[in-house]
Amino acid sequence: MEIRAATDADVSAMNALVTAVSRERTFLLATDGFTLEQTRGYLAHLQATGGVALVAVQDARVVGWLDIAPGPFEGLTHCGRLGMGLAPEARGQGLGRALLERGLDEAFASFERVELEVLASNTRAERLYRRCGFVEEGRRRRARYIDGVYDDFVQYGLLRHEWRSRPINS
Repeated sequence: MEIRAATDADVSAMNALVTAVSRERTFLLATDGFTLEQTRGYLAHLQATGGVALVAVQDARVVGWLDIAPGPFEGLTHCGRLGMGLAPEARGQGLGRALLERGLDEAFASFERVELEVLASNTRAERLYRRCGFVEEGRRRRARYIDGVYDDFVQYGLLRHEWRSRPINS
C-alpha cells in the first residue's frame, strides 16, 4: 500500500471512488458523487491554495483519499477542513489511520487547526478521529434526514500543538 500526493492522473479514479462511497448513503453528505470536472476543479483548488490531497493506492488501484482544504475566508485560512474515505474492501485494515496520520503531518506544516464533521452513526470513523487526538466540539442533532432516518453531525477539531504532543501509540 502506498500513500502519496494526488495528481491530475488520479482524478478519474478519485471521482469513481468518491461516487461509489457517496452512493452507499452512509458516510458522506453527498449521495450521488460529483462530476469529473468538479473533482478536477476541487483537486486544482487544493493544489493552488496549499491544501492537502492524498490518495491511498493498493495493487495499482486508488482505494482511499484524504483532502484538507483551507478555510474559504480571511480569518479562517489557518484552519483546514478534512474529508476522507475508503473503498469498502480497504476498510478495517489500518489504512484509514495511516492516511489520516500522513494527512495531518502534512496539514500541520501550514495549518494551525484541522476540523471535520462526521455522522454520529459512523462510529468506526469517530473512534479513528478520537484515537488521532481529535476533540469533540459540538453536535448538530438530527441534522441529516435520509431514507427515513435522522442522524447527528458530530464536529471535531484538532490543534497543531495537540497533534505534536499526542502519545505515539494512542
